[in-house]
Amino acid sequence: MFPILQIGPLAIQTSGVIIISGIWMGLTLAERFSPTFQKEPNTYANLVFIVIFSGIIGGRITYVFRYIEVFIGSPMNIFSLNPGLLDLSGGIAVGMIAGLIYGNRKSLFLLSTLDAYTFFFGVMFTAIALAQLASGDAYGLETKLPWGIELWGIKRHPTQIYTLLASLAILVILWTRKNSENQPNQQNGSTFFSFTAMSSASRLFLDAFRADSDLIFSSIRTSQLIAWLFLAVSLWGLKKILTNSIQLN
Repeated sequence: MFPILQIGPLAIQTSGVIIISGIWMGLTLAERFSPTFQKEPNTYANLVFIVIFSGIIGGRITYVFRYIEVFIGSPMNIFSLNPGLLDLSGGIAVGMIAGLIYGNRKSLFLLSTLDAYTFFFGVMFTAIALAQLASGDAYGLETKLPWGIELWGIKRHPTQIYTLLASLAILVILWTRKNSENQPNQQNGSTFFSFTAMSSASRLFLDAFRADSDLIFSSIRTSQLIAWLFLAVSLWGLKKILTNSIQLN
C-alpha cells in the first residue's frame, strides 16, 4: 500500500492524486469518442463538474451522518481533505440527482448523455480501484493463495487488483467495440447499458472476496444487492433497445 506521496515537506494523499488523474483521463477519452461532447462542449463539461462537486459534498455529508458520534467529538474533521472520509454510495446518489436536475434544465437527452460519459465512468472505476489499492480500502478476505497480499497483518485476497483488472478488461472491450464497429444507427443507451451490465456482473462476483462489505440481515452483502439491481436494470434496458431496433428494421 502507498497511502501518502511525500514531496519535500508536503504529504499528499495518493488516492486523491489518482482520482483527480482519473477525472482528467476520463474526460479526455469521453471528449475524443463522443460526438455529443463536440456539439455542446461547455454544457457537458459543466455537467461533469456539477456531478463531481455535488458528489463530493454529498459523500462527505452522508459519511458524517454515518459516523456522527466521531464528528461530534472532532467537528473540524468535517472539512478534512482526506478522501477516505467520503461515503461512495451517498456521493454517487447525490451526484446523480444533481446531474439529472442540471440535464433536465439544459434539455439533455438522458440515454445519449449516459453514452457520452461511458468512457469517463470506465476510467473512473479503474481510478477508484487504484486509489483503493494505494490506501488499503476495499480489502479482501484471508487467503492462502500464492497471489495473496499482506494487509493489516493477514494475507488477503488482492480484491483491489481483481477490481482493477476487471475494470481494465471492460474498458478494452468498450474500446475495441468503438474502434471496430461502424454503427451509424446504434441505439442510444446501448453503450452505457453494456458497460453497467459488465460492471455490475464483475462487482457481483468480486465482492464475494471482500472482507469489509456492509451486511443486511447478517448475511446479505449490500454491495451485491445493489449490483443485482443494476444488472437487472441494464439487461432490461438492453432488451428494450434490441427490441426497438428489430422493430425499426
